[in-house]
Amino acid sequence: MTFERVATNFRRGAVVAALFALGGCSFASDALFPSFNADTPESAAAAPPPADATMGAPAPAPVAAAPITAPPSNGRGYNGTTVVGLRVTQFRGEYEQVKSNAAARSSQFTNIRAQTVANAGAYNAAVGVIRSRLQIGTTPGNPELLAQWQEAQARLTASDSDLANMNQLSSQVAADAGSVAYLLDSVRSAFTLSGAVDEDHRQLRMLEDEIAQTNITIDRLLQSLNTDIARQQQFVTNERNSLVELAAGINVGGMYQSGMARSASAASPGRTAPVPSAANFADRKPLVVIRFDKADVAYEPALYQALSRALERRPDAVFDLVAVSSSSAGSAAARRNAEGVMRSMTNMGLPPDRVVMATMSSASATSPEVHVYVR
Repeated sequence: MTFERVATNFRRGAVVAALFALGGCSFASDALFPSFNADTPESAAAAPPPADATMGAPAPAPVAAAPITAPPSNGRGYNGTTVVGLRVTQFRGEYEQVKSNAAARSSQFTNIRAQTVANAGAYNAAVGVIRSRLQIGTTPGNPELLAQWQEAQARLTASDSDLANMNQLSSQVAADAGSVAYLLDSVRSAFTLSGAVDEDHRQLRMLEDEIAQTNITIDRLLQSLNTDIARQQQFVTNERNSLVELAAGINVGGMYQSGMARSASAASPGRTAPVPSAANFADRKPLVVIRFDKADVAYEPALYQALSRALERRPDAVFDLVAVSSSSAGSAAARRNAEGVMRSMTNMGLPPDRVVMATMSSASATSPEVHVYVR
């Protein structure tokens, strides 16, 4: 090998070594001082995540935005922004009020019914004791039976109060029925309004179903109330007459119901007595005088006893029922009182054609009166 060739090879080896040296310097430089040039994707991909300044841990990942949820499926909390959506919110508020009223009415009806059953049970218990004693006979005017009779009367008065509460509740439920029917019509009419989105109509459909169901509940409550009211009215009316008969039985110490019925049926049917004039009563003594000087006059026990005794003596007797007033101004009130006494007499079993009504004025009468004469 010549000297020139050796020199040439040496120069080539030096160049190759220099190239390797330059490549190694470039790698070390990139490792110590990474490039932050955003234009090169390779440098962006190679960049490590930022570290926490104090702990040296990676920074937390950014929190994702909360997903948008659909409105509640039951319609509560829905706030529409359209014209129809605002109506839905209004209807929802009105419906919640009606629904609350319906629940309160139902609870009140349950309480009234329970109280009615309790009063009726106590009344029947007291009446049962009286009838059992009268059936076997007892002393006239037995004070124990009088106490039982007063207890029965108090229970019947309570049943009358229950009836008044039922009537009041029936009026309230009827008003609720009108409100829910009007609200249901309003909701159905809202479907025809323009400017609604699909969610508005979905809310309207849900609300319509709920209102229709509440409407059925209110209607059933009203029907139950009306049925109970009719039964309670019949019960109170019948038992008032029964108490009158029991009072007469206590006075004589035995069952006294059949005496009046037998005596009343002895009269010939279809007979009508002539209407008397006021002059006919001038010299006659009344069988019963009822003075209506207060709101509630308990005249039926004494009236029943007087009529029964009169019919025992004269089975074909006819009774003159006279409304007595102190002046012409009070004649209307006296007439109404006489009509009430007339109803009591017929409820006691006296045929209507055995009673003749008349009116007259009296200077001595300080309050409306009703006189009963027998002939």
